[in-house]
Amino acid sequence: MEAAGEQAATQELRASAAFVAPLQPEMAAAVLPERLQRRDAERQQGVERQRQKKEAQVVKEEQSEFLVAAFAREREAVEALLAAGPLEEAAARLQGLQKLLTESVRFLAPYEVRQGQEAVARLQGDLAARRHILTIA
Repeated sequence: MEAAGEQAATQELRASAAFVAPLQPEMAAAVLPERLQRRDAERQQGVERQRQKKEAQVVKEEQSEFLVAAFAREREAVEALLAAGPLEEAAARLQGLQKLLTESVRFLAPYEVRQGQEAVARLQGDLAARRHILTIA
């Protein structure tokens, strides 16, 4: 009975081995790296496609550098108007500056947002001081 069990196990082993393609050692060594290289190349292409897709979705106005430069230009314009221009125009530009900052919060780093908020608060304080001086005079 043990011989029958051993014979059945041997036949089972042979049957399972028939499903695996017999590879010579030198052929197996060549096929495996080729397959790995092909998979790696496909993976890298997928990563590159994802990067290009993400890059295409970024609008120029949503880039941090663009927003910081636009904020700096507007801030300088408001400062110039506070120094010598009409206060109504300075107030309108300051309001636009605050709106720009508010809309840009999603795209800016927290440090840049904090810097912008401090600049807007300082400009609002300057505007209030200038209005106060004009009401006294």
